[in-house]
Amino acid sequence: MKKKVVKALEFLAVIAAIVIAALVIMNISVESWLMGEEEPVTLAMTEEGLKEDYIGLPAADDIPRIEDAEMWEDTWQTRCVTIEPINIISTGIGVRHPWVSAYSNSGRRGGPRKRADVTRMFLDIIGEYGEYYLIQLPDESYILAQMPIDVARRLKAGEEITLPVGRKTAANSQAVDEIKDLCREYDVDTTGVFYCINDGWNEEHSTLAQLLRLGIGAVITLVLGTIFILVIDKVFKVED
Repeated sequence: MKKKVVKALEFLAVIAAIVIAALVIMNISVESWLMGEEEPVTLAMTEEGLKEDYIGLPAADDIPRIEDAEMWEDTWQTRCVTIEPINIISTGIGVRHPWVSAYSNSGRRGGPRKRADVTRMFLDIIGEYGEYYLIQLPDESYILAQMPIDVARRLKAGEEITLPVGRKTAANSQAVDEIKDLCREYDVDTTGVFYCINDGWNEEHSTLAQLLRLGIGAVITLVLGTIFILVIDKVFKVED
């Protein structure tokens, strides 16, 4: 009986280690580690080069700040801007990143399987989706935004930060439908999304980022699983 209890607890310990590892890799921004520190982007740089190259990079002081709902409404999708939000709210709904293929090769019979365009973020373990957030502008109005995980975490912690260079993009209608009640509650303008993720860089480094996530998850699972099992064996005085 004792051996059965120990075996059951060891199994649960391994499951717990896997869950903890999954939570960790879902909440770390491997991309930010790989990207490192970047020089702030000036307005002149965005006017001279391809704007897509500067999205997601630090914003210099002369990048226009969106201060209120009217400024946001008047912002063109071709214009590089930034925001200094005063609050952030998670919606729990994410849209598949542009660099993530619409199909995977993990179908039951080895054929391609279509990935969902929109998902609940607790299901996104390896970072294939970007969450829709509600961010509060200085005039206290709310708009939709997508940003790197570490930036969102800093905002949730109460830091006063300037978001990376971004631009206005069309909102995903399916995602908006999932969060329509929340948007109605905060009177959110759902016609556009402030997008400040560098798609080009992420597409180039996506494979490396996924390998790092899986590697980190495997190490955490192995270490925690081993510790949990050793503790269980010691408590129940299991002999080798």
